[in-house]
Amino acid sequence: MHHHLFERELVHLERVVACSPKEPFPPTYWRDRVEHLKNCPHEPLYSYRIARLSQLVAQLSG
Repeated sequence: MHHHLFERELVHLERVVACSPKEPFPPTYWRDRVEHLKNCPHEPLYSYRIARLSQLVAQLSG
């Protein structure tokens, strides 16, 4: 994934997940999107932000 697309996806998820959206998408949808970021080459630079997103998604499932 290109660096700018990665950053845009990360920012989008940070905004949306922070609002605790349980509908219309289930927490598994958000978890899958965050997991996808972990497979990108840019992940090491953003590991803190991705870990934070993972925690927020886990709280949605809570």
